[in-house]
Amino acid sequence: MNELLEPCISLAEQAGAAIMAIYQQEDIGAQEKSDHTPVTKADLASNEVLVAGLTKLAPDIPIMSEETPIPALSERQHWQRYWLLDPMDGTGEFILESGDFAVNIALVENNRPVLGVIYWPAKSITYFATYRQGAFKRENGQDIKLSVAAPDNLTLAVSRRQKIEAVSQYLNAQFATVALGSCSLKACIIAEGKADCFLRIGPTGEWDTGASQVIVEEAGGCITDAEFNPLTYNQRESTENPDFIVMGHPDWEWQKMISPHQRSL
Repeated sequence: MNELLEPCISLAEQAGAAIMAIYQQEDIGAQEKSDHTPVTKADLASNEVLVAGLTKLAPDIPIMSEETPIPALSERQHWQRYWLLDPMDGTGEFILESGDFAVNIALVENNRPVLGVIYWPAKSITYFATYRQGAFKRENGQDIKLSVAAPDNLTLAVSRRQKIEAVSQYLNAQFATVALGSCSLKACIIAEGKADCFLRIGPTGEWDTGASQVIVEEAGGCITDAEFNPLTYNQRESTENPDFIVMGHPDWEWQKMISPHQRSL
């Protein structure tokens, strides 16, 4: 995995450069996909960079990406190892020009994310982790080891565009908030101790949590579904996630503080 890590970081940066080249163009090619989520020329450009680069890097490892057709479970359930990509997490934020979007690359082995790279192009920041090797943030050429914050005052990472009531109804605690757009970037700020918890309510795909999961876990936190069950990867015909929770330090009494809920898929 360590042999794959630096090439993946480089590819994420290249994909980020492709995104930024389109970022403030007059025509970003925004469209609505069949699942009613947005896509732009930048999503597709990033996907092209990642798929071409990963195919060259490891031609024997299959690729699952949000921006390419997903094979049937009967084909992919035999994959022991595969790439899981979100070429641009936060397309809505890209359209709004908030800067809160990221490139996500995960390597999944035996249905568990074991390598994660999340690149924030607007800030030139990379978050990365590999299984049992720790989580790190790379900024200005420096690698900083990540660790979730020790319990103090609870800080909730929230979406810039979602009403706070949508998530606060499930919290049995007082909290402060920090707002950020991209789903994966909110997970990253928990991994680096700038927030403690993030409740995601609404549709996401497995590519939205793959890279985040290994980064958060290696920093000392965890990600579960909204009933505190493990997330699954490549084990269902649908690749849609349930609602999920990103939690920081394990000393918080999360199961007392958060009321379980489940969205029907």
